[in-house]
Amino acid sequence: MTRALVRILFCAIAATALSLSAQQTEVVLSATSGSKLVMAVAPPKLAGVDEATATQEFTGVLQTDLDETGVFGLLKDKLPTATDPSSYKAWKEAGAQWLLVTKLTRAATGELQLEATAIDTGAEKAVFTKPYKADRLVPMRRLAHALADDLVFQLTGVRGVASSRIVFVRQLHPGVKEIFQVDRDGASLLQLTRNASLTLSPSVASDGRLAFVTYKGGAPEIWGQRVKGGAQVKLYAAPGGGMVSSPAWSPDGKRIAFVQGDRRGNTDIMVLDLATGHARRLTDGSGINTEPSWNPDGTQLAFTSDREGGPQVYLMQSDGSNLRRLTNEGTYNASPAWSPNGAMVAYVSRFEGKFDLFIYKLGEGKSYQITTGVNTSESPAWSPDERQLVFTSNRFGSMQLFTTDLSGRQVVRLSGLSNCQSPVWTRAR
Repeated sequence: MTRALVRILFCAIAATALSLSAQQTEVVLSATSGSKLVMAVAPPKLAGVDEATATQEFTGVLQTDLDETGVFGLLKDKLPTATDPSSYKAWKEAGAQWLLVTKLTRAATGELQLEATAIDTGAEKAVFTKPYKADRLVPMRRLAHALADDLVFQLTGVRGVASSRIVFVRQLHPGVKEIFQVDRDGASLLQLTRNASLTLSPSVASDGRLAFVTYKGGAPEIWGQRVKGGAQVKLYAAPGGGMVSSPAWSPDGKRIAFVQGDRRGNTDIMVLDLATGHARRLTDGSGINTEPSWNPDGTQLAFTSDREGGPQVYLMQSDGSNLRRLTNEGTYNASPAWSPNGAMVAYVSRFEGKFDLFIYKLGEGKSYQITTGVNTSESPAWSPDERQLVFTSNRFGSMQLFTTDLSGRQVVRLSGLSNCQSPVWTRAR
């Protein structure tokens, strides 16, 4: 659910002005520690591949991917030209700890083959070797993404996110919003729904299945895929055509948490069991309960509620028990997103007249500001490796997609697409 819609829901209930406690301070967070490993990427050896294409679609993409990982530093100036074993000492003296050597081959059938080897220049031995293949329809940049992710895994034990996708909503015309997908670097735009209506709140299961809310039949309904790669079908409709919103797949892909409204204007968190079609209510009371987000093992939910006045983030067990308030600083906190390892919850808070991204570290019981109030930032979602957030912001006019590291210092516009909302960052699609 977008911040604008949340505000509409809350405005009938919350009459006080929105402000933030002066106790909230900006603190720099870091997802990793230690210095970066310095890598040199040698120009690829080519067979049947145009050099200009390889430079743009492979080498350039690979270098950008590695540079944005936060764990590699790229050596780019005054590099040796040879890559045989006798040259390793020269690469080391140039400052490279790892040397990446690649060969791209385009077969007569159109199949693209990549051979990649990373050499530890100090030990003068390979630390990573892997072949890759892609058919003629797969863009060369996908091989670069896959290689970058594998190199991150080799160094850190956690796979990188270059091959991941971001699913989001975009307004095409007044009254028409559809769900789209882009690669992590903003390339390869793909439209996922064609409902010619309001289609909102995408959620992606761990196996790539999509769920969303659509108004294509008039009243809002939850649609999605029952099986991976399957057709988009209706999964749930509220009795009497009532309001539903904010579907969220459980980590095991067997349940969907969502929001259902009643005739009094209240909304509650529900959980749909896909196997039985039974929906169970988890919250029950007057006011607004919305925006559910699962913890990684599916035992708890974070959500937004105005049960104590203004909107705040709350936690509860997946059966609705043990309800407790998470955020206490500020009078407007919403849009919680539980981190992949369960240690943090990202959310939106009103700060100095603007909406900004914050992170609550559960182990510390403290909130940290990520973005600063130059423009509005909203709808945070975690990268699969928990090193970054994707969000929407109007810092260049209309709402566009951005990513940020956890310090808030490396904010990058993902693409120039306008009128975007509700991003989800996923490996599965």
